[in-house]
Amino acid sequence: MMLRLPLFQGMSSDELFEVIERMVFTFRKYEDGKLIYKQSEPCKELAFLMKGTLLVETEAHNARLSFTETLIPYVAIEPQSLFGMRPHHKATYIAQGEVSLFCLDKQYLYTLLREYEVFRINFFNLLASKAEKLHERLWDIAPRHLEGRLALFIRNLCTTPQGPKVLRAKMDDLAALLDDTRLNVSRILNKWMTEGLMEKRRMEFIFPNVERLPHDFSTLP
Repeated sequence: MMLRLPLFQGMSSDELFEVIERMVFTFRKYEDGKLIYKQSEPCKELAFLMKGTLLVETEAHNARLSFTETLIPYVAIEPQSLFGMRPHHKATYIAQGEVSLFCLDKQYLYTLLREYEVFRINFFNLLASKAEKLHERLWDIAPRHLEGRLALFIRNLCTTPQGPKVLRAKMDDLAALLDDTRLNVSRILNKWMTEGLMEKRRMEFIFPNVERLPHDFSTLP
């Protein structure tokens, strides 16, 4: 089971048995709709999603925009939030169906990082990969055309390309973020609805597959 988790891949059988004997792991099960972690609460453990689906909601600090997506096994939940100046969860996590987590307290994580080279390399590679993606987004120059800017804005909110995404925002706030008019933003969203790229509810914009949103901005009118 542990070999399915990215941070333990490459460890020998002897090392894994030693880790199991020495470390204290916790297995937790959650029912559908159960709150697991809340945004801005301290991050005190390294958790892996082993079974089920997590609903992940991130809210802007001004509470005028939120973005929801889903996570599937066997992802590590916010390993980057364990350290730094503000070691708090950056999103809220809610069980979608029956969910199982494999958790390791922060104090035991220090031991794994100190004594097991493969685990340490895997952990640093995971953090480096997240940092590289954020750096790439800084240099992801927004296209001139509104449709391209809107598509890029939505994709940059995603932590994973899989699964449907839900953006909750007022049309006026969305237009202000994109530095354009409410009417122009509404036209793009209506176009996407016609093309089957988006569904709309009250203050909710649902994207079944963000990978289908425009990528080649040079073809936009």
